[in-house]
Amino acid sequence: MERDREGVRFFLRHSMKSREGVWISQDIMDLGRDPEEFVEYIDERIFLISPLVEEALDDKGVEYDYEDLEEIFWPFIDPYIKQRIDDFGGIRGRGASRRKRRYSKQELRRMQEAIHPFDKRRMLFLKFLQINIEPLMDEPLIFLNKLLHKSRDELEQNFRFMEMDLRPWELKAYIYAIFALPGRFSTRLSRFVPDAQDQDLMDGYFLDELCTLNADTSYLDKGARPYSFQGLHPYLRRYAIRYFDVAFNRPAPGWSYGYEGQAIKYSSSATEDEHLEVMGLSKNKFDNMSEKQFVSYFRKRAQRLHPDKGGDHEVFLRLKEAFEFLLVKKKW
Repeated sequence: MERDREGVRFFLRHSMKSREGVWISQDIMDLGRDPEEFVEYIDERIFLISPLVEEALDDKGVEYDYEDLEEIFWPFIDPYIKQRIDDFGGIRGRGASRRKRRYSKQELRRMQEAIHPFDKRRMLFLKFLQINIEPLMDEPLIFLNKLLHKSRDELEQNFRFMEMDLRPWELKAYIYAIFALPGRFSTRLSRFVPDAQDQDLMDGYFLDELCTLNADTSYLDKGARPYSFQGLHPYLRRYAIRYFDVAFNRPAPGWSYGYEGQAIKYSSSATEDEHLEVMGLSKNKFDNMSEKQFVSYFRKRAQRLHPDKGGDHEVFLRLKEAFEFLLVKKKW
């Protein structure tokens, strides 16, 4: 996924080892603005990936498993189809039919010793959704193998998609945990409570961790996509924006932040019916949606209405407000 002047563009890439033994990424195919265009629906429980994708992989001499290809396109599948597939055990039982080799702890530890701590903290939080992940940092865990044999570009794209599933109230805990901020307050009983910390002190610690990571060649190695940039690397910019403009900074009542952090005034007195209208949903359809279906529906609608794709800023803000309001109702 890359951003250009017209918005977000998706690419199919393959991680491979260079002659120097570094994991790099190779462009396979430009998937355009909407990768769902390369998905063919057979019925409400079956979809196929376009033969054009397989031809592009074959032309590059890439060996692949079709089931892995399905998982790559899974985030772009129609939410209704995804729900129907999950109801029937998911894609090939979502991995249940694959035989996986069992590794000893010593083998896992040896395999995972090269995983960067920042990647490990992100994966641990996304898996367990808890701030206190440090006791697990030295544990060899099988799901961490998903971080192996991937270029820096592939890792960052994967984390982008996983982070999209974080709820607004989980984002603050996520950033606090992945930048190891609890360790900065190790003498305090409240070290796992971000809201209990001194804001100015926390800002300084965050910037220190961010700049250290930005200068870390073991993180931004030769496997990173080439960029012409000054200052903070594009892989890290989203965390600076999320920290200062979203997670740890709230606007005054009656204001919200735009998609680039600018403050925009909006009305917060909308009724449930008005929020449903913004979301394009009837009351009956909303009531019959699961929380997962509703979140998937919002993500798809947000992609279409995002300012990067020509959408109106204030319309997009109202969509976010409606989503947050209705999500609370859905959870209850």
